[in-house]
Parts: sequence; structure tokens; C-alpha cells
Amino acid sequence: MAPSAIYEDSIVVDVKKSGQALEDMSDRIDAVNVLKSNKAPAPAPQAQQDEAFDSESRFDSAKDKGQFRQYEEACDRVKNFYREQHEKQTVAYNLKARAHFASASRKRMEMTVWEAMEKLNTLIDESDPDTSLSQIQHLLQSAEAIRRDAPLLRRRRGPVGRGRRHLPRRLRL
Repeated sequence: MAPSAIYEDSIVVDVKKSGQALEDMSDRIDAVNVLKSNKAPAPAPQAQQDEAFDSESRFDSAKDKGQFRQYEEACDRVKNFYREQHEKQTVAYNLKARAHFASASRKRMEMTVWEAMEKLNTLIDESDPDTSLSQIQHLLQSAEAIRRDAPLLRRRRGPVGRGRRHLPRRLRL
């Protein structure tokens, strides 16, 4: 969560710098995770590993698994989307993307929140063949579900609420 969404005191968080602060925090977390990964975990006994691997999943045990999306039967557009996503899940691709987006020479558009939503509305979600809703309709549908299901959380996590006063009038994307 962005620091400006947690703290209401403008002295604590400078909204103009909170994006860079978030990137710095992410980099520090990545460094800690690298240190943690260098520490070898104590190996579990082979019998426990085999049992955990072979045991049936307890996740959503009450749900009918036949209702889950069947990716093998999906249309080619969805299969190609997920194939591309899996191919790009590499450290090299992540580092290249970070370098591109952190580049000082990259042009950053300024726009209002609604203008940003309209820009996102031009994108097509290749991964979701189940809906023909536009991105704005989906955003509003999600916001309404948050409002209905979690009235106390929407103040901090939903697109509308007290947090909006911390947003700059124009976004730099």
C-alpha cells in the first residue's frame, strides 16, 4: 500500500516523492529477500516432503473443481496470453522492465484519475474470455462490490473514499 494511503499527516509523506519512496522500499525488500534466499533452509525429511506433495489439496475443498476455468479448453487467444505471461516471468525480463520504467528519458503522460481510467479502457484484457465488460465497467463493478461487501475497508482500499484526498490532481504515468 502506498505510504500516502496509510498516513494522513502530510509532513510524514510527501505525495510528490511517495512513488520513489515506494520503489526504494521495494528495492530494500528485494535485497532482504536475496539475503534470506542465500540462507539454506533445513531440509524436511523425505517422507514428509513426499506426503505433502502427494496429499490432496485442501484449498476450497467445498467447491466443485469442474466449475473452475479449464485453460486446456480455452480459446487460442487465452492460451497464447498465458503462454506469453509464463515466458516473461524471468528475472532478466523483470530487470529490463524496471530499467525501462525508471528511465529518465521515458515520456510520462499527465492525466486526471478519470483520464487514466479512460486510457485503460482502451486496453483489451486478453486473459478474460468470460466478460465483455469494458475496463471502466469492470472497475465500477469492483468498486461497488467493495462498497457492498466491505464498507470499513473501502475507505482505504477502494477507488473512492477518504484516500482520494491524498491523490495528486494529475497523475504522472
